[in-house]
Amino acid sequence: MLGKIGKKIFDEVIYPNLGEVRKEVIVPPRNGVDVGVVDLGDGRVLVTKTDPVFVVKEYGLRKAAWFAVHILASDLMTSGIPPQYALIDLNLPPSMEDEELKEMWEGISDSLKEINVMVIGGHTGRYEGVNYPMLGGFTMLGIGEKERLANPSKVKVGDEVVVTKGPAIEATALLVNTFPDVFKEEMSEDSFREAMDMYWKMSCWKDGLVASKVGVNAMHDATEGGLWNALVEMSESSGRGMAIEKEKVPIPRSVREVTDLVDIDPFTSISEGTMVIITSNGEEVVKLLKREGIGAEVIGKVTEDKAVRVDGNVIGRPDYDPFGSLSLR
Repeated sequence: MLGKIGKKIFDEVIYPNLGEVRKEVIVPPRNGVDVGVVDLGDGRVLVTKTDPVFVVKEYGLRKAAWFAVHILASDLMTSGIPPQYALIDLNLPPSMEDEELKEMWEGISDSLKEINVMVIGGHTGRYEGVNYPMLGGFTMLGIGEKERLANPSKVKVGDEVVVTKGPAIEATALLVNTFPDVFKEEMSEDSFREAMDMYWKMSCWKDGLVASKVGVNAMHDATEGGLWNALVEMSESSGRGMAIEKEKVPIPRSVREVTDLVDIDPFTSISEGTMVIITSNGEEVVKLLKREGIGAEVIGKVTEDKAVRVDGNVIGRPDYDPFGSLSLR
């Protein structure tokens, strides 16, 4: 099966074999948690995250580079501590010309400038057998105050669940940007433009940065498996349940149109750009996010039991992400 390994393999193979256990590592690799955390012993923590360098050449190398940067920055920002440093390993296909490398690298650099991050090391080379979109590995690091760290262990019964932008942001943006001629014929002009522009909403770096100014207990971005999967993963990592009201989840018009056109469930479709925030100050977080131009709503509360209930019905991890099964010509 392609994509991320499942929870079973992670729990049985990865988690029990992490090398030497070090006491200063306060958040080791965990299923459903986006970052690792090291206690620096002086009231600060070092937060880390690694992802593939994911570059879809068809979008244009600079545009694709922006997404590669923000996928990673979004994950690290779930800690409540912004990224500051980056390490990048570029394993490039032999077919990549120097001018293409220049275009991509400048796109990466400009995107890093937007979020105040500097590359401090890495590796670059061309190798047989390498092809788009996976072009190596990308790590970001941030240092911040330990008391500001968002962590599932901080989640409390009664906390509010906030979601930004809505479900299927990534699925909508990628479908329409990949097949613009197909969707332009089927959608209203306004909805089509909204869906095209949604590409630039496939980041929740700013969502997390803004919310952390108010105070958050945990955050998680909705990637594979969509919003429902993100909620279940947060429930599992925190040991708490959630009571969610589906009608309170914001859904942009273009998301409804696109997911209806291709007949996929928006709530279980990949959604980079959607941040789930658990906080004691939900309305204040929503107010500040909206002031910054980021749509958000309180969609439920944390409960004592360990189940995620949507309108009273228990949901589990989706069996699959419907976006991955699409085949458009």
